[in-house]
Amino acid sequence: MAEYCVMVKGPCRGKKCDFWARIRIQKRTLKALIKEARESIHECQDLDHDSKRVAMDGFWYQLGIRDMDRLCEEEPSLCEKIRRVERAVLPI
Repeated sequence: MAEYCVMVKGPCRGKKCDFWARIRIQKRTLKALIKEARESIHECQDLDHDSKRVAMDGFWYQLGIRDMDRLCEEEPSLCEKIRRVERAVLPI
């Protein structure tokens, strides 16, 4: 049986834990997240869309998100905030 985590009120996720990343994303404004994401992938301006997508995924990973699918399943409103940032940074 997995250890119980009082922070997430459930089983410990070990290296897949993104509790503090979720808190950071919730507390930051949409404008601040967009600015940070743009600065993070600024060096990728000459790359194609797929390369920018990889850079964007790296940005979320650096913030601490370890499993985006799980996050979107557990917290749809936070996932929508992340998607809004991505739409602003990676226009189609």
